[in-house]
Amino acid sequence: MSIPNIRERLVGCWRLVGYSETSDGGEARHPLGTHPLGTILYTPDGYMSAQLAKPGPYADDQQPDAYAIAYAGPYEVNEQASTVAHQVQVSVIPSWLSTTQIRQVQFSEPDTLVLSASERSPRDGVMTTRCSPPSHLRRRTVGQWELQRDERHASW
Repeated sequence: MSIPNIRERLVGCWRLVGYSETSDGGEARHPLGTHPLGTILYTPDGYMSAQLAKPGPYADDQQPDAYAIAYAGPYEVNEQASTVAHQVQVSVIPSWLSTTQIRQVQFSEPDTLVLSASERSPRDGVMTTRCSPPSHLRRRTVGQWELQRDERHASW
């Protein structure tokens, strides 16, 4: 029996169970709180969609002040480097449009996906992988996801 490759293991819908940002100083922050909301979907034909948000309550339900990230587009896997490249076609973060967001891929358990990146951290909190900033502006972002089991999609 052969071991499935990264691309095969990614396919499905994953629920966000943890999200942290760690600066070079080692201090971890949880901008989405301790119980973040989110899903990331990888399709067999090479598309992905991610939505991450900080749960409420909000000061004003008509104008939530939530921290949220949402983007989508095609993806490519580099099996040798254990990375996935998200080619951003749609994003709530304007500076991410037409960029490639590279994530390290780990499966810490069979149904647990860990995506991480070392990224630029400007004042507005936008993350990008297109430049190499000074070390004092770097942070490591880690999202931990659990595979959602749904018998309707057992053929994936």
